[in-house]
Amino acid sequence: MATAYFDAHDHLQNFASEGELEAAMRAAEAAGVEGMLCCGTCPEDWARVLELAGRYPAVRPAFGLHPCYAAEDGGLEKLEEFLRRSPAACVGEIGLDGLKDLPGQEENFIFQLELAGKFRRPAVIHCVRSWGRMLELLKKKPLPAFMLHSYSGSAELVKDLAALGGYFSFGGEIMDPKREKLRGALAAAPAERLLFETESPEPDAPRWRSGPAGVAEVVAAAAGLLGRSETELAALSAANAKSFLGERA
Repeated sequence: MATAYFDAHDHLQNFASEGELEAAMRAAEAAGVEGMLCCGTCPEDWARVLELAGRYPAVRPAFGLHPCYAAEDGGLEKLEEFLRRSPAACVGEIGLDGLKDLPGQEENFIFQLELAGKFRRPAVIHCVRSWGRMLELLKKKPLPAFMLHSYSGSAELVKDLAALGGYFSFGGEIMDPKREKLRGALAAAPAERLLFETESPEPDAPRWRSGPAGVAEVVAAAAGLLGRSETELAALSAANAKSFLGERA
């Protein structure tokens, strides 16, 4: 049986041209990527994400206001309408970023957590240098499931986040032997909550970030670090993705 993969986080709407997008999707299919989560980051790209999900059966959409963007008038109400019209959509990419000092960042995040709870949707969360506050808010705003995209928190924090329904997505940064903390978090994450991602596309980035096909390279690296077979880990993470999305395995 061929190895099947799931790319837990990408931004297909950011490909520079239709030709590049089509080439990346063909490469993903050839690599065995059978599913992917395409995450919107601002009102300007939500319609594009929705269109791509309608065009490609492998694509699951997510709509959210990234913490790097300020909420424009009516933007969050527009998000609620997108979620209402798209029962399969996740809420994301949302979160907290301690490197950005945008007014209203935490208020926007809380509003979107409440939307995810209201619609019973899983959330895709970005967190940078805000882990203590993130944990506090997730305890106050329980969700059916949430994914920590490109997880960068500590191994010690994994247990608390998993208890709240957290899934942990890792990218190719785990290939860097200098990232000992990140590799420790990978080892600490419960097997049934592991996901892998490309966050593609990223121009002039490592090959694994050029398109969804790169998730195979990420899984292979993780398999080596965890002492598991690549096929086994790919199947496990694909099943975990279905669980995260509320689908039957």
